[in-house]
Amino acid sequence: MKEKNIALIGASSEISKDLLILLNEEGYRTYCVTTKSNDSLKCYKKLHIQDYLKEQDKIIQLLNDVPNLIIIFFNGFLAENRDEQFPNIDEIIKTDKINFIIPYSLTKSFNEKLNSINNFIFISSIAAVRPRYKNYIYGLSKRKLEESIKKISLKNYLIIRFGKIQTAMSSKHNDPPFMLSSKEAAKFIKLSFGKRGIVYPKIGLFIISLILRFIPSKILNKMKY
Repeated sequence: MKEKNIALIGASSEISKDLLILLNEEGYRTYCVTTKSNDSLKCYKKLHIQDYLKEQDKIIQLLNDVPNLIIIFFNGFLAENRDEQFPNIDEIIKTDKINFIIPYSLTKSFNEKLNSINNFIFISSIAAVRPRYKNYIYGLSKRKLEESIKKISLKNYLIIRFGKIQTAMSSKHNDPPFMLSSKEAAKFIKLSFGKRGIVYPKIGLFIISLILRFIPSKILNKMKY
């Protein structure tokens, strides 16, 4: 029987923690990478780092020669909720770094230096379909990630476009249709391990994504969700 190996990049996120519980229950070998040294994650192997980009060689060393590997990127940051909250310059830079630069740069390195990756999984958002006024920087960073990933010669990849997930990061945002709890999102990720391309956890989100492409900008930018 093949080993079941999962690498969780950004393992201290709420969704990652809920997924980790499911994986441990089913005997997966989990490799957790996190910048939070005080996190009590129960992983097969765990790596604490301070900077994903400067210490990517340590991550590669952790994952080197791990067979049948699925790598999941949970890195995420959201600091805008217009009109209530506008991101400052530092937050704009951080949004782009965490949501785009880190997962994109690591994916390129992993693809070049690791030989046994079965699938890359990226946690994206319906905001990537068409960035809008309410969370434009966040949506743009997710869109950049999606479009850039498609241009890397990856054997397999999966992009999951969620709507709102109930976490601390989204706690001050309005509750739109098809919202999921962190545990529900984790369950969907696990069920999607063998999928490829772009998927949505709810058919309703897919329908909304189609509609968003044709809504006039003036109307789109007034939407509260």
